[in-house]
Amino acid sequence: MSLLATLLVASGVLVLRAARPERATDVVLSPNWQDQAWYQLDDRDSNALCELPAGARYRLVIGGLGDSAEEYAVRFRLSPSVDQPTLSRPTEIPVQARGAASAPRCVSDKTGGLTPPRSPAQIPLLSTTRDFFLHVTDGDLDDPKQYARITARSVACGHRVRVFLDQQLPEGEVPRSRIEDLVRTLETDVIPRIESQFGALQDVDHDGRFAVVLTPWLSRLQGGRTSIGGMVRSSDFRVDVPPPLGNRGDMLFLNSALPNDAALRDLLSHEVAHAACISQRLKNDHGQLSEEEDWLSEALAHMAEPGWTNLDHRLAAFLEEPSRYPLVVPDYYRAGLWRNPGCRGATFLFTRWCADRHGPNLVRRLVESRASGILNLERATGRTFEDLFREWSLSLASGDELASLDLQLAFNRIGSHGIRPTTIRGETDLEQTLSVRGTAFTVIELPQPSSASRTLRIVGDSTVRWQFSICRIPDVPPSDANAIPLVLNRRNP
Repeated sequence: MSLLATLLVASGVLVLRAARPERATDVVLSPNWQDQAWYQLDDRDSNALCELPAGARYRLVIGGLGDSAEEYAVRFRLSPSVDQPTLSRPTEIPVQARGAASAPRCVSDKTGGLTPPRSPAQIPLLSTTRDFFLHVTDGDLDDPKQYARITARSVACGHRVRVFLDQQLPEGEVPRSRIEDLVRTLETDVIPRIESQFGALQDVDHDGRFAVVLTPWLSRLQGGRTSIGGMVRSSDFRVDVPPPLGNRGDMLFLNSALPNDAALRDLLSHEVAHAACISQRLKNDHGQLSEEEDWLSEALAHMAEPGWTNLDHRLAAFLEEPSRYPLVVPDYYRAGLWRNPGCRGATFLFTRWCADRHGPNLVRRLVESRASGILNLERATGRTFEDLFREWSLSLASGDELASLDLQLAFNRIGSHGIRPTTIRGETDLEQTLSVRGTAFTVIELPQPSSASRTLRIVGDSTVRWQFSICRIPDVPPSDANAIPLVLNRRNP
């Protein structure tokens, strides 16, 4: 894979490969590049120089493709322009040559019609009890001692769903009406909608129903430090994983402190989407399970949510400081990023952006694939991850995402106009070192005097595969500068 970095100067685009730090020669970039042309250099240079013409304002977008577990330093310097040696023009890459492969056609199984669920009056009370096991500490996931036993009784049974209630809960703690509403919401709305998007749920334990376990344990996970609304674990769907590490059934754990109706619908949609994705992998792997990586798994589940109650705070965290939140995290728990709001905001926005550009069938292609992570995404889109990541970061930095009304309303609701840039003040020589996680990016607003041009120097470790973009900001009144998105002249993939 080519080692790339992008420089977008005014309305033109330049793609560079970063270089080894020890080489003294710099890549000197003229401001007069062809409109919408992509360029590529080899990996012999770690320093990129770009002249920024006077009388304009610019933003610098920097992202890297290094390990998401690491933070990387990249340095930039802004100084008065001086005469630079002229270097040969880099090789131009035809626009259509990059990412021209068409996405594979999705062929999915047709799901059969659903029998209408029973009304609440038909939902019987049952006395059957069952033991479930849940990991509740910060300890090793493979250590049986880190699991709590939950003895639960069956309190409702519909056509598709059976609800179990943790016996440690006092009588009447969860009203009967709430349990009936839960069954109705799942059977008439959530399960049919999710199965139409992702495919049918697998009946792992052959009891004919999807189990929902209501328990207060979800309010005191990780030794009491973490509270969540619900959880679906792939280990529970695996018949080859014995208790307590798995429960050998199709199920979800749900916090007995149920949220309001809108939040509950979003929560149930998210968790049932996880169950459907796991089910499709079990079906396609003939009972074995090649798990999807966490970042893509969570993105798909968030995309199944009909509302924004489970997303607003995550979007706000990511937009506030995107450099802190890596996109590609195969295992959130082991990376110490479990429930990290910014990472989840990043993966939702990225995967939604991919789906907007590659059609509604992209989600189904991702779900039905036996591949995982970046490989799954590249096969489903017909694009390299490197290209997708660069174009997505530019799209966010330019405000392109606000063209979608529902996302614009979500941003307005959390008081955001999009990615929040870091503003650098001053008129003299400026130098700053930035810290960015692998598969994350940051946006810097550069000062630009009206009387003279300046030279921007960017220096970074070539192994990180830094990507750079310089975006010209349209002239607007100062009071509106942060409210109007950048105008980027770019070609659709």
